[in-house]
Amino acid sequence: MNKSTDNINKIFLDTDIAIFLLKKETKFIKSFLNLYNNGTRFFYNPIVKAEIYAGAFKSEYGTIEQFFNILECIDINDEIGEKAGLYANEFKKSYNGISLEDFIIAATVKTYGLKLWTNNIKHYPMENIEFI
Repeated sequence: MNKSTDNINKIFLDTDIAIFLLKKETKFIKSFLNLYNNGTRFFYNPIVKAEIYAGAFKSEYGTIEQFFNILECIDINDEIGEKAGLYANEFKKSYNGISLEDFIIAATVKTYGLKLWTNNIKHYPMENIEFI
């Protein structure tokens, strides 16, 4: 994915939102479809996919794969690793309960200039993270 911005909304789905969508929670499905039908592109990284599969039953694998097929995967790279580590160093003591996964997600969002869709805003105290 190109790091440059364009006019199309670009949203990164946090794991909690992916779970709500996979569980077909009406409120989230309606919001997702509205955004999708208006040209929004949705992204995830391998961390989100790993977290989803870690809690899934084998019978759900097909649905999960179909879900991820309509999203775009962003690679985790050296820049994201460094930024996530710096976030963890800065925030881990004063913000209890933020996981390394959340720091990696925040670094991904920041690196690629995406908006973050999450119900766990408290896990993302970093400056300049845009939420929907």
